[in-house]
Amino acid sequence: MKIPGPDQTGYLVIDRGRLGDGGRPAVDRVAAALEREGWRPFGPIDDITILLGPRARLAVRQVGRRHFLIGDWRGGTDPLSTVIARSAGSADLARAAVRAGWGRYILVWRDEAGRLALLRDPTGALDCVWWRYGGAVLAAHEPPRLADALLPVDLEIDWPVLGEIAAAPELLGDRLALRGLTAVNPGALCVIGETAEATPAWAPTAFCRAGRDWDDSHGALIGVVDATVAALAAPHRRLIGELSGGLDSAIAASSLKATGYAGRAGFLNFHGDWREGDERPYATAAAGHLELALTAVRKPVEAITLAQLTPLGDSVRPALQGVDVTYDAEVAGRMRRGRATGLLTGQGGDAVFFQAPDPAVVIDRRRREGLVGLSPTFIAAVARWTRHSAWTVLGHALSPRARETGTPSRRHPWLEDADDLPPAKARQLRQFVNAQLFWGDCLRARAGDLLHPFLSQPVAEHCLAIPADRLITGVRDRGLARQAFAGRLPPLLTERRSKGDLSHFYGQVTRASLPVLTPLLLDGLQAAHGLIDRKSLEVELTEARLIWSPGYNRLLVGAVLEVWARSWQARIDDIRRAHIAVEPVEDARVQVP
Repeated sequence: MKIPGPDQTGYLVIDRGRLGDGGRPAVDRVAAALEREGWRPFGPIDDITILLGPRARLAVRQVGRRHFLIGDWRGGTDPLSTVIARSAGSADLARAAVRAGWGRYILVWRDEAGRLALLRDPTGALDCVWWRYGGAVLAAHEPPRLADALLPVDLEIDWPVLGEIAAAPELLGDRLALRGLTAVNPGALCVIGETAEATPAWAPTAFCRAGRDWDDSHGALIGVVDATVAALAAPHRRLIGELSGGLDSAIAASSLKATGYAGRAGFLNFHGDWREGDERPYATAAAGHLELALTAVRKPVEAITLAQLTPLGDSVRPALQGVDVTYDAEVAGRMRRGRATGLLTGQGGDAVFFQAPDPAVVIDRRRREGLVGLSPTFIAAVARWTRHSAWTVLGHALSPRARETGTPSRRHPWLEDADDLPPAKARQLRQFVNAQLFWGDCLRARAGDLLHPFLSQPVAEHCLAIPADRLITGVRDRGLARQAFAGRLPPLLTERRSKGDLSHFYGQVTRASLPVLTPLLLDGLQAAHGLIDRKSLEVELTEARLIWSPGYNRLLVGAVLEVWARSWQARIDDIRRAHIAVEPVEDARVQVP
């Protein structure tokens, strides 16, 4: 079966408001070609047309005189049309929309000055990139292959940005590694006229600084998680859920059960052949307690093939979310065969519930409560949890926190104004930024909607506002979440102190894949552009080195970046050849291999 491209499930916005006569025939030809291939048009309204891909599960609605909603916006008391009517200008509308509702959406409108406005939802669940052609402005989740004639002829890979992503994968969701296309960041408003202006309408740091405006009661956490899971599950008649054996996926499953949607779902547990990678006892206990249907699937150690890696280069961003190619293909296949349109996960729980042991929580406590909050009992409990001496922990509490070392030269925009946050809260925010990878392209995302309730706006806002030392209630990782959901889950999960580890499995897969990875990386475009040091990489690409110094993560990320670079370089070369064929004299200066 041919794997559909990521553009097939997306959208394309075409704003012809400033389109000149010279560019109109090409734009019209592309739009007609897309419709022939099953793309569904909506509009035009005020020269704005939206097309949905043939496999898109998105909806388009007109929600104002000049306003389109792509996707789902779930509001409170007021519909989006009322929010729009009450707003004074684009910036006010953007702030009001993200305050009044949440979802997976792009809001598109023509402002009073005739400019195109694009608001991307704060989670980043639906991507948005834009570019110009002949006066027209186009925006898409993924630029359709059929629209390549409208992509900039000077489109090129931004190798320095790709190098930044290789060094710090959390930057994947920020700037594109493609010059000529511009991303709208999550929670940002972009207004495009003669020039383009981008302003944030939502930032997670605002909730990290919530002061006393937070609620760490069990009922509040259960309520926001249940409501979010129910809202995400409701549109789907059939779901697949992940039940990894960990706490987060079990909490998501318990909310699905509590809200009456568990009957729509079948659950999967993937396990390795090594004890540390076999979470079946915990997943089975959770499934039995919640009365869920669970299927266990073995993760075999198999060499990765180039054919498996190649689809990871199709997207406008490297598909790091699909790096576990066997698992990705297996889940996507089961979704298609079972006609499931959504995949419920516990991704992001480690971040919002605060999983990583960090002695810096004592600094957060001191800043909030003063020295009175540093009781000997609390200091001793943090020492046991983080495996430090009590004196070391007390030293943390009484000393200023040093700036993190080893941070990338460029930070994600959400971290730009985080320097004044308490250190444990800042670490939680970094984990939340890292978790944005889970919204990326993969075969599962092409098969159905990725439902990540813990990365959704209501849960993220609620948990980021709670002080880090309150999230570890009982001085345990995810302590508040453990206690809140203890009544729904078996003690085997809520009292568990270990965590599954697939490092050995991925190390074995990487070693088995060296015949593919070695030439891919050593003879690839990254090496040619200086992003990879061939000599040092040759040392890493040996079985002996991988046994005593596992570096599989860097190698697998490098492989995904390489297939992405090759795919886009080939696509760029095709775009330039086609452009030269149409206008050979004017573009004779363009160099094409």
